Amino acid sequence: MSKRLIISFPAHPFMFWIYLFITIPLFLLAQEVLTKTFINLGFSRNIALFIAGNLFFLSLILSIFNLKVKEIGTRTYRVVFEKQYISFYGFPFPVIMPRFVENKIVIALNIGGCIIPIIMSSILLIGLRMYPATYIAVASGILVTCVVTYYSSRAIPGLGIAVPSLIPPLIASLSAIILVREIWLAIPVAYVSGSLGSLIGADVLRLKKDLYKFVNIYGPALLSIGGAGTFDGIYLSGILAVLLVYITL
Repeated sequence: MSKRLIISFPAHPFMFWIYLFITIPLFLLAQEVLTKTFINLGFSRNIALFIAGNLFFLSLILSIFNLKVKEIGTRTYRVVFEKQYISFYGFPFPVIMPRFVENKIVIALNIGGCIIPIIMSSILLIGLRMYPATYIAVASGILVTCVVTYYSSRAIPGLGIAVPSLIPPLIASLSAIILVREIWLAIPVAYVSGSLGSLIGADVLRLKKDLYKFVNIYGPALLSIGGAGTFDGIYLSGILAVLLVYITL
């Protein structure tokens, strides 16, 4: 756990590949819609294709990588056995030695579920600069999604923070539809509201509130912001929010 980059699937590996297979059609539809959205916001077609195509795909593929940002000791210990060698008349002999290791809480940032959605949301917010009134809709959407995901998320021992997958995209989509009537403006509002609202509500605020449970009650865990427990909700927020707004308006 001392290394900075931690590899951990956001779901069981078998389910992860099923999840990948199921979401590919949704990904392709959302990619087309987002490409048109980026073009309408003033980006060139090549840039729009690159952003919409690569970042969505990378978000899923890179979800197995987590960047460790902090370790917190739990003041509990476990025994691990390590192989060491002692020399006897010049010959090495293996000896199994016990060693006490402190259990730790590791806080990390998931690349696919946290860093990339923040990058994508930032690009969309830059594209909305010519329509400043939409920033009010974005802020409102983020707030509503944040509150709902905060109260619907839970701290799970050994897993971290979990949130029902469909709640963030549904709330973000509904907020965008109510607040923005133009479809090509409602789509980025829905994406940003779903992604950032989920990250803030289900991960940052819930983790801050329940961190003491993991340190004092639940024990060692990898608490990945945007990772296991919340990745599917954040990823689906990007895909389903875009598609629901597109279909509804």
